[in-house]
Amino acid sequence: MAIETFTQENVNLHAKQNRKDAYEKITDPMFLQVQRGEITNEEWLAEINRIKEQFPYVDADVEMEVGEPAEFIE
Repeated sequence: MAIETFTQENVNLHAKQNRKDAYEKITDPMFLQVQRGEITNEEWLAEINRIKEQFPYVDADVEMEVGEPAEFIE
């Protein structure tokens, strides 16, 4: 295993794209459910906050320990 540095810009770029994908897949349909009265506004906002926590923005470069990628086994 090795320590690898990921730039703030790169980490935030990936977080932004991951958030966008999650919003489109999860919270956009939930918004329509809010409009129809099927779920509460609070449930929708809680899911938005969960996505933000799952894909946080950082304010500095990040060092992480990374391992070898798993090999594909047929």
